[in-house]
Amino acid sequence: MKALEFIAGTVLSLVVLGSSYAAGAGEPGSAHGVVEATSKEVLLLIESSREYVDEDPERFFSQVEGLLSPVVDFDGFARGVMSKHYKDASPEQRTRFSDTFRTALVRTYALALTEFREGEVVVLEPNKPPQRPDRELVKMEIRLSPAEIYPVIYSMKRGGDAQWRVGNIIINGINIGLTYRNQFKSAVSNKAYDGDLDRVIEAWGKVVSASQEDAEAEPEGSGDRA
Repeated sequence: MKALEFIAGTVLSLVVLGSSYAAGAGEPGSAHGVVEATSKEVLLLIESSREYVDEDPERFFSQVEGLLSPVVDFDGFARGVMSKHYKDASPEQRTRFSDTFRTALVRTYALALTEFREGEVVVLEPNKPPQRPDRELVKMEIRLSPAEIYPVIYSMKRGGDAQWRVGNIIINGINIGLTYRNQFKSAVSNKAYDGDLDRVIEAWGKVVSASQEDAEAEPEGSGDRA
């Protein structure tokens, strides 16, 4: 997996790679509308944070989390990452991993925002109606150049409160939820953690960082696609 593709996989989405933005026709409150509105808000945050992010990164992390929390199903995302281990985990462990997962994801995402600013973000119009009223796929393109375009697919879920939230993301063919799930499974099997869920949860940020370093060391063209 190329370094850029891995970064795309570890950040929540690539909606903010662009310094320009082109929207589809999402209605306010619709799945497409949520993606479009959040994209615009994050782009504005990037611009406003340039003056203080180096001196006060915690402020930036907090603002990014504030934007993402209403539109990302962090608990559902974390539950999918734990997979079969979710049933074995205690309620306290489940909550702790969800919180740890959220913190690690937001910080990785926020740091990526400060590095990538060139390009164009395009939310594509839906080409067919969804098969289920509470599930929808929203497609986006990250256009860094005419020859370098990264497709993004958001798996959106509508909760009981009628709010659409991101449940998973596929970026350039890489399934983010599955990538994290494999990392969690590998960590549980790692002798360094001895199958201890508490230790895996505590070290989750390091697990993700180590995977990023391994991916950046891989030659271009290597790696798996989920």
